[in-house]
Amino acid sequence: MRHVLFILVLFCAGCTSLKLSQANPEPIPQFQGAEKPVKVALVLGGGGAKGVAHIGVLQELEKAGIRPDLIVGCSSGAIIGALYADHPSSNRLEELLIDLKRSDLVNISFSRFGMTKGTMLEKFLQNHLEAFQFHELKIPFIAVATDLATGELVELGGGPIIPAVHASSAVPGVFNPVYYLGRYLIDGGVVSPIPVGIAKKYGAKVVIAVDIGEGLTKKDPSNLFAIAERSVHISYKKLTEYAVQEADVLIQMDFEDIGMFSDKHNREIYKRGREKTREMLPQIKTVIQD
Repeated sequence: MRHVLFILVLFCAGCTSLKLSQANPEPIPQFQGAEKPVKVALVLGGGGAKGVAHIGVLQELEKAGIRPDLIVGCSSGAIIGALYADHPSSNRLEELLIDLKRSDLVNISFSRFGMTKGTMLEKFLQNHLEAFQFHELKIPFIAVATDLATGELVELGGGPIIPAVHASSAVPGVFNPVYYLGRYLIDGGVVSPIPVGIAKKYGAKVVIAVDIGEGLTKKDPSNLFAIAERSVHISYKKLTEYAVQEADVLIQMDFEDIGMFSDKHNREIYKRGREKTREMLPQIKTVIQD
């Protein structure tokens, strides 16, 4: 986060403005819904590199015979969610992502509005998705993004998958805002890091929410960037606490000091996802049975 703040300061002076006032919103393709009632919905939260934990969650749920009827994803949760909804195999996800490097998804191309345009992320999705339209997915899936002009949470569950997932993952200050459907869209976590409300909207009987965020660092802030970083982190945590209130089950990872784009801890993160899910399985099974 510190390097992001530095870039923001560097580019904010004298820069050309983003023409939000000239955005021309188009109708958002409607989510067609699930063919059967949504008994279990899985809501995958954002958290950058810590999204690898979602693979461990899915693996343990699969082993327990629990498969979601609906997946809702935000940011890295949208990436994992789309890949799984396309090809429901946690083993495939593990093979595909466990040794993934930051450079496989993020190519540095500085602009006034971000550190990358997201072309590597789009290329990765093009190479590894079989479906390219939401209606082609094997499991109903919705990604969420934030409208930069209005501040509204935008649900994307129809039309092409790749721009929707790209928009959901467009971390402010890192990715350029994504111009899609006449809107400038950024990471859905700005409004709802774990969008449980979307799953409830579509009648999910049981909502399993996965929080891959981390606790506040124990390090004392040593400069203005560290204070700003901690302030953003506090806001994010409070948004998360609010978002998960409606969840029936919350799987919480409680990571410490793992950077958003770190690629050194993938196996540790994945293992934590499995361990935390195993701990929660008795509660999950009870809630589903009830």
